[in-house]
Amino acid sequence: MKIVCLVKQVPRPDAIEFDPETKSLRRDGVPLLLNPFDAAAVAKAADLKKKQAGGEVIAMTMGPPQAAEALKECLALGADRCIHLSDRAFALADTLGTSRTLALAITKEGDVDLVLCGRKTVDSETWQVPPETAAFLGWPHLTSVVGIELSDGRVRATRETDSGYDTYELERPAVLSLASANEAEGSRDGNVEIWTATDLVGEVYENDKRFGQSGSPTRVLAVRDVTPERARKRAKSAEEVGGKVRELLAERPPEATQWEKPERLGERPGKSYDAWTFVETVDGRATRASLELIAKSRELAGKLGGESVALVMGPDASGVGEALGSHGAERVVVVENERLGPYHPELWSAALVQVLQRLRPHVLAIPATTNGRDLGPRAAGELELGMTGDCVNLGIDRAGRLIQTKPAYGGNIVSIIMGATTPQLATVRPRMFSVLEPREQTARVERFELDPLPEPRSGLVEHRPSPAFDLDEEDVVVLLGPDAPAGWAPEGVAVGGTREVCARGDLPGNRQIGLYGRPVAPRVLIAVGVPGDFEQLTGIVKSAVIVSVGGGEGMERTADVVFRGDPGEVVAALAQER
Repeated sequence: MKIVCLVKQVPRPDAIEFDPETKSLRRDGVPLLLNPFDAAAVAKAADLKKKQAGGEVIAMTMGPPQAAEALKECLALGADRCIHLSDRAFALADTLGTSRTLALAITKEGDVDLVLCGRKTVDSETWQVPPETAAFLGWPHLTSVVGIELSDGRVRATRETDSGYDTYELERPAVLSLASANEAEGSRDGNVEIWTATDLVGEVYENDKRFGQSGSPTRVLAVRDVTPERARKRAKSAEEVGGKVRELLAERPPEATQWEKPERLGERPGKSYDAWTFVETVDGRATRASLELIAKSRELAGKLGGESVALVMGPDASGVGEALGSHGAERVVVVENERLGPYHPELWSAALVQVLQRLRPHVLAIPATTNGRDLGPRAAGELELGMTGDCVNLGIDRAGRLIQTKPAYGGNIVSIIMGATTPQLATVRPRMFSVLEPREQTARVERFELDPLPEPRSGLVEHRPSPAFDLDEEDVVVLLGPDAPAGWAPEGVAVGGTREVCARGDLPGNRQIGLYGRPVAPRVLIAVGVPGDFEQLTGIVKSAVIVSVGGGEGMERTADVVFRGDPGEVVAALAQER
């Protein structure tokens, strides 16, 4: 068995600083490390090779000469040899350009059975390279994998989602991204091959659109520091905590969304464009994250001179779509098909690709949930479209291009990005916008008939429910840390845990909050027994108000209200806050 591990060297995110004078990041002297998610993938590949009693593990990276140090760490983790894709032609590639180059290199290597990688890099929240690489290869893929078994030429893998754990059987070759993260320790010299662009395609042209910036449809326009100001107030009682939190919530209202659409930007006459939302459903209803994007799409559509369009897919799409007019959609496109039952990466992405090819929406926003981060990048890779992942804001410029704001390096720094291809795609974090107050308003409903969907090379064989949508939908979230009272379980609020809490089994892994887990952005975040290291704080940076109860110094420095007392009293005092 031959396993290729895609890895990346990244700056240590807690060491990155923003220079307010140059409006850029200070990179000099910042330590570099092997991306922890990729380190876990290499270790897993070495373990699979051992269990198969043979095979080869190859670590592959694309980057400047210093990226060779990350490959040495891969050798220490069990890689047999390494491939370093290093050429000026590869420079300044976005996720699509990177994925295309990696796919070419994997094809050149040949006879690959499995590609493993981390689900994301800690310097950027894109989650896009694994599905996009699989799209270029034409292979099945799974993201956020928490378990892998190999037998009889097939792969059995379990995927962590917002609704639970899905186990698939896949044909080989396949691409899998892992949900776990490990810090690499040590390095070792070994076999490192250097491949340039001419090793992949024979001849390279000036401004070759297969590589680097020329082959990348998105551009970073600016970088900004958006570190939120925290009040750092202390309270002596739960009642005092409640009072201070209510004051802060009043000072920090959510971003307003309006039924009234803004005036169109740009000069007239000119073509009008629609703004689309991909609607994710759970238990026969649209998720809050989807309704937020429908509300935002009214603003974007107004500036584009078009309509807010909701796209609903699934066997019960009509029932969901009929209600979306009351939440701001002016038109609903329904893709109702029995084969679109439980989410399946190959079937759902094939369906979305048909919609994008035939209807050509100008803008499509997708919730940045586990499935949204899987579906959007696969479709973008299939159609070679630019896409920005994990956005925290969207806007429109006077030319009708989508302006996308996405976090990096822990969320206190954001990049402003624009794409050059249409449809313009973006995944957007939940709770970045408000939901419109429902009105008695209906939308035009249109049915979209799919051409026959392909026969998938992967099959869902088991679903273990463990829903975690409440972390994105509830206004109050409790984050349990390693120093929370033993056995304490708050009621009436959504509950997540730090890496340590989930690792010891107190909460399922899909409730892990932090850089190595998921971000949350509730109106009120109550951190109980959380030390407050960088990894933990990254997951809560977008919370409106943060309360620390029995936390460490790092947590107290980052909180709005600090309380050292009974966490149950604080939860009871804040459970109904909005």
